[in-house]
Amino acid sequence: MKNKQPKSYSIKKRVTFSAIVMSSMFILISLLFSYRTSHHEILEVYDARLGQTAKLFLLRMPASDLHLNDSDSKQHLEKWMKDIQISSHSESDETAYGHPYEQNLVIQFYRDGQLMWSSHPDFHQIKHDPSFSGFGYVEIDGEEWRYFELPMREHQQHEYIIVAERQSVRDEMMNELALSTLIPQLALIPCLAFLMFFLMERNFAPVTELKKAIGKRSVSKLDTIEVSRPTDELSALVNALNRLLAELEQAWKREKRFTRMAAHELKTPLAILRLNAENALICDKEEDLKSDLQNILQGIERSDRLIQQLLTLARVENLHEIALKEVDLKKLMQRVMGELAPLALKNQQEMSFCGDVCTIRGDESLLGILLSNLVDNAIRYSGQGSQIMVRIEDGPELARVFISDTGEDVSPQAREKLFDSFYRSNREKGDGAGLGLSITRDIVRLHHGSVILEPRADELNTFVVSLAKKPDAAPVI
Repeated sequence: MKNKQPKSYSIKKRVTFSAIVMSSMFILISLLFSYRTSHHEILEVYDARLGQTAKLFLLRMPASDLHLNDSDSKQHLEKWMKDIQISSHSESDETAYGHPYEQNLVIQFYRDGQLMWSSHPDFHQIKHDPSFSGFGYVEIDGEEWRYFELPMREHQQHEYIIVAERQSVRDEMMNELALSTLIPQLALIPCLAFLMFFLMERNFAPVTELKKAIGKRSVSKLDTIEVSRPTDELSALVNALNRLLAELEQAWKREKRFTRMAAHELKTPLAILRLNAENALICDKEEDLKSDLQNILQGIERSDRLIQQLLTLARVENLHEIALKEVDLKKLMQRVMGELAPLALKNQQEMSFCGDVCTIRGDESLLGILLSNLVDNAIRYSGQGSQIMVRIEDGPELARVFISDTGEDVSPQAREKLFDSFYRSNREKGDGAGLGLSITRDIVRLHHGSVILEPRADELNTFVVSLAKKPDAAPVI
């Protein structure tokens, strides 16, 4: 059963939605506190007006001068209220006689518990406690009123005034005043959402551009990616992608080169094998048959060696870092020379080795291939009866390996191409494919070292390999 792939999501949409939700929550919480604070402050202002109205009324009109039973005063009040009702078409209309909201404010004067005067003659007597002083609530005809009761004098509590206001009007006014400040803030939410979408679209434009650029890449098109307005975060990603694309392009080129080289190099040996096999089938003499079979064996050996070198080259070229371990270079060289000694004896060559114990950090398998290629190269191309000398020098930071032979001098033109793949300076000698030194160069590179062919001196061709005893563990590019 295939593992179910996790569902993808849009970071841009999530960030935008989260930012809008969080901002809206903060705005709504702020609005709630603002509303409650405004409601409380407006309530205090209205209460202060009730108290101030009562006090001003008493201060401006002393009780001894009030003609509370004056019928003309009552008639004037009744006429004003009726004129207001007649002149106004709604509660918000102003008139020459006042405002309809005056009907929601009642002033009543009491003496000895009896209503002596009221700003609204038809209004009910407000139920109250004569001994009470301050703010309170009372219900009249099923509607709640807020009132303030104030005695005339502290020693004459039998005379007092009550100023009352309809609570529904107060609530309406308080809500309208509070909402008038809150609605503009609520309008910020859609504005904020639009602005957030715009900014997200603008700031995510480089990401969209990067997405399109990656979508255009393929195996046949591994160009570097460029973003017109890269951000700090995207720059690192783009650089990493470009490094990856460069490595992919190199790997693709190596694969094509490997396929091309393998087809080209194996074509000739296989053709020779076929020819020798056909000759062996038709030959009559035993000596000719033996010669053809010997040629077939040599061809198989050469093809096998070529395939092994091709595989080694492909392996080494694809490596970018290696596991470092302690390697005894002297023992490794002695083992390599022991393995190649039969080939040197066959060519009547003399091999010698000298050197102190030398330990470096590296890949033992790859170092063995490196040393084997250099010694094998000296055996195959230095000629019959030559001398091959190997020496190891142990330094404080570097280990040097010298492989010298008494073969013919290498021309300047050959020196320039000596480490190229499939290059053979002397095709008459040896049966190699020209891959040994190319592999050697790549292995040395992996160990952060160097390999050179020194200028000929004392009739010797000398390869010098320099290897750091503690190479940098950083990846090789």
